[in-house]
Amino acid sequence: MFNKNIYIVFFLFSFTFSLVGQDVILKNQSKILGTLNPSFFGFGETTKVGVNYGLEIIDNKNTIENKMAFANYYFEDYNFSLGADVSLIDIGNLGYSSSQLNLHYIYNSRFSYNWVFNPSITVGLGSRNLDFKSLIFEDQINVYTGNISGISNDRVAEGDNVLFFDVGAGLLFHNSQNFFVGFNAKHINKPETSFNSEATNKKDLFMSLQSGYEIDLNPWDRRNLPSNSFLFLFGAYSIENTSSRLDLSQEVLIENISFGINQQINNYKDISFTTFGASLGFLMTQIEIGVNYSFEIGNKQTFAKQYNTLEIFLTFDLNSFDDRFGGNSRFKNY
Repeated sequence: MFNKNIYIVFFLFSFTFSLVGQDVILKNQSKILGTLNPSFFGFGETTKVGVNYGLEIIDNKNTIENKMAFANYYFEDYNFSLGADVSLIDIGNLGYSSSQLNLHYIYNSRFSYNWVFNPSITVGLGSRNLDFKSLIFEDQINVYTGNISGISNDRVAEGDNVLFFDVGAGLLFHNSQNFFVGFNAKHINKPETSFNSEATNKKDLFMSLQSGYEIDLNPWDRRNLPSNSFLFLFGAYSIENTSSRLDLSQEVLIENISFGINQQINNYKDISFTTFGASLGFLMTQIEIGVNYSFEIGNKQTFAKQYNTLEIFLTFDLNSFDDRFGGNSRFKNY
């Protein structure tokens, strides 16, 4: 049992570093698209703030906490937006945490009455922290007696904090009705994040392509559905070195209620697993609050027992009520 637990914890450690890349990766990405591509902070020429909390649970006892907050403001007279987000990832079982503050500049360029182009630039400052007292190194183990020493001479244990500078860029094309496509790149400068001064561990280039399409379910205002009824479809494909992820979501919005499902297909080297999630949200004047629960599906579960995630998000639209509610369309409320 001890060996099994050690395997799960260290697999969680290496898997999280490689697949997540120390970035906050939401399961229900269509709710806060700016976390994936900062150009979305300029979508719809809005001013918003929001928070998201995620808890990943592996084997009912190993956890990863994701916390993030964001704010963006649109300068109407100058056709650009400024945004900021701060994120924190914490793996309590390993004493590991990472945090990052990002600042974004998003320009608003209108090609025509219907089409808009939003390029963006991101600069960030990040840190990684590891409590080495919670880890056991090879030179601490006496293979003859089984005793564990409290002191290690491993050079890795000498440093427990790393600061790094990060650069990213993105772009977004969208119309004012029902379609968008975006692309972004993170860690363009490949910052060094190694705890060991004698080794290197640079962040790999992260690239992502996103697209969304919305369907009006009651375009002729018939009585079988409320007039504000939409189906929002979203997809994203992300790649970072040997890791990739495909995100799909389907969301129905009826008046002030939204509900949907989402799927993620994750690949890391020869490891592949799929998660399925369900979401529920409520629009209340200028506030949207929602929850998403996802779990791993398939005959062979990657983490031996259970892997599931709970996410809660809350956003405030600071635009006036009249500007905000021309219906609950995602293309009017992003």
